[in-house]
Amino acid sequence: MEALYDLPNGDRVRVIDTPTVGQSLGRVLELFRSGNTEPVFFGDQPRPEGVVISFEQWAEYEDLKEEAETDRRMQAITRERLANARPEDYVPYDDMLREWGLDEPEGGGDKR
Repeated sequence: MEALYDLPNGDRVRVIDTPTVGQSLGRVLELFRSGNTEPVFFGDQPRPEGVVISFEQWAEYEDLKEEAETDRRMQAITRERLANARPEDYVPYDDMLREWGLDEPEGGGDKR
């Protein structure tokens, strides 16, 4: 059995019943090996409950998940620092540029 399911973003996916996917895993692996790495959505209702993806896709998603978690941690740290910063802790922009060595004009220091 197969059904179409509309995703919230407007895309449509084919959902295959679980017993059929179970019997077809060998064929899915062959497709992955041949370069066709389209995800296979399955479930016992006409909506996806699981998905089979290639190992490469899974590894890529894990990397993206790690990056997103790092970004969330950095955002939380930045928000905390901003919330706890006192005005006397602020450094003027020009001072910061000088501290980082970024105050020289482009072209190597031609100061007129």
